[in-house]
Amino acid sequence: MRDLTREQLQKNAIAAKSLIEEIASDDEALNHDVVEGETNLFEAVEVALSEIEECEIIAAGCDHQIGKLRQRKERAEKRAGRLRGLIDQAFQMAEVKSHTFPTATITTKKTPPKLIVTDEAAIPSKFFKPQPPKLDKSALLSAIRSGEQVPGATKSNGGTTIQIRKA
Repeated sequence: MRDLTREQLQKNAIAAKSLIEEIASDDEALNHDVVEGETNLFEAVEVALSEIEECEIIAAGCDHQIGKLRQRKERAEKRAGRLRGLIDQAFQMAEVKSHTFPTATITTKKTPPKLIVTDEAAIPSKFFKPQPPKLDKSALLSAIRSGEQVPGATKSNGGTTIQIRKA
């Protein structure tokens, strides 16, 4: 089945559609049997299902690896921060202001004080940035579904999708 070209698959699909239109039966089982017997459509769908499964497996593996790499990155960043702190502490204890190594020069520097917010509610409003309004799409959809006419918004006509249940 994999040796069918895209052109052959398209021709088969057109042929199946044309055949169903010609037979035009209310019997869905008959239509299904005709498509299955006269075309390679269902074989092509099986190939597509196999490829979908392969793509999902690859995506799941990538997600797993991304998670592992993110954790590894966080551990490396924390370790580097701890080592920087230990070097700073050692330089302060030894009262060393600067030292040149073959691979780097380390110099201790004063840092400005950092902001610590102890009670956000007590801070005057002039220190808050106004935020632009954000559209609540779920509330808007709910209102439209209940029949409310909302200027500037409407529902689409919907569409179709497929559901794939794994055996």
